[in-house]
Amino acid sequence: MEPLKNKLIQARLSENELADFEEVKREFGVAGNSKAMRQMIQDEKMLMKAKNDWHNDNRDAVTALVQQLNDQGRLPLVQALYGLTNTKSSSELSIVRDQYADIQQQLQAIMYTITKSGNNLNQIAHVLNAAKQQAEQEDDDLTDDDLWRWVAKQLVENSRVLAELQQEIINLKNDTGQAKLEAGGEVVSPGNSLVS
Repeated sequence: MEPLKNKLIQARLSENELADFEEVKREFGVAGNSKAMRQMIQDEKMLMKAKNDWHNDNRDAVTALVQQLNDQGRLPLVQALYGLTNTKSSSELSIVRDQYADIQQQLQAIMYTITKSGNNLNQIAHVLNAAKQQAEQEDDDLTDDDLWRWVAKQLVENSRVLAELQQEIINLKNDTGQAKLEAGGEVVSPGNSLVS
């Protein structure tokens, strides 16, 4: 086994550099210098890989990395990936992050509406199956007026839910620029300025 001393890295830091390093350690949430250095090395390797991926037109990998870092709350690395260095770019990124959060909420609303519609249809199917089984056991036909009024009411309700869903999808398309894209316009993604 190689002696640990051979793997030791030492550095002399000015007061400002030491203060910056302590700030980085706080950002990482680590107390030890070694852990902070390892994380800094990993982050730098990640940025280099993202830059290479971007230049090799592997943009999906970079986009996935940005989303992963965003989910982890690692805004400084997201900013580094976007090549942001000034206040204007930083505020633009804030706007994009807010739009992303809004889109996430809209998608959750759409998923809720889809679930609600599915539940309605499942209830209708369950009631009709139960009525069918009862009619078969009693050698009767499915002519119960109350049953069909209930089914019609449920279908009208489900139709309303589906109309809400359609409107939410239209709103989402408008918010993401999809409608403009379909109309032949150009949508500029914030990722277009990624890693120059």
